[in-house]
Amino acid sequence: MGTGEIPRMFSRIAGRYDLANRVLSGTLDRSWRRRLVRLAKPRPGERLLDVGTGTGDLLIEFHRREPALSLWGLDLAGGMLAVCREKLHRLQIEAVLVEGDALQMPFASGAFDIVTIAFGLRNLPDRGRGLEEMVERLRPGGRLLVLEFSLPQRRWVRAPYRFYLNEVVPRVGGWLTGDRPAYEYLCRTIQAFPTPQEIVGSLEGAGLRNVLYEALSGGIAWLYRGDL
Repeated sequence: MGTGEIPRMFSRIAGRYDLANRVLSGTLDRSWRRRLVRLAKPRPGERLLDVGTGTGDLLIEFHRREPALSLWGLDLAGGMLAVCREKLHRLQIEAVLVEGDALQMPFASGAFDIVTIAFGLRNLPDRGRGLEEMVERLRPGGRLLVLEFSLPQRRWVRAPYRFYLNEVVPRVGGWLTGDRPAYEYLCRTIQAFPTPQEIVGSLEGAGLRNVLYEALSGGIAWLYRGDL
């Protein structure tokens, strides 16, 4: 899939993206985001950039935890940002939303205390460059957090999960959104994604220290944090 097609794909499914997330994850996606926010330990007055912010669920969770944060969201899919903007307006949450490329971020170096990306790292055509861009936007002492799908490392979980990915997700996701190819893409990228240990190496290679990671829900998702 070409890089230009990815944002168009996400814009097509934006209107029913949240519903599909809740159904396909059994609402676990909400608990995963809450865990990320707790690990980020946001403080009043800090500046947060959420890369690939999509429909804004992570921005909303950060606001619930610390209303005095300065919230910024970046996404290349205009349709997703339109849904995000409407949700934030409805909840009376202020945030700066920017339509832009994670590989060429329109922000100054060291502009943020926290940078996050949730379920977006798989979609970057150059993962290493994307991580470097995110780290570049952190101030000294800032932290980067990544939430991403992966294949469970335990065999007894991995086999049924592969069946779920290949047989259930495309059908249900396609039925809910009317775009089965989008969920076939999702399943391919999850299964091709590097191991957690490889992602840790990439984070360290991008210049982060104190990198830690943890499995969520048996290794269906993984959460990473590193400090600058």
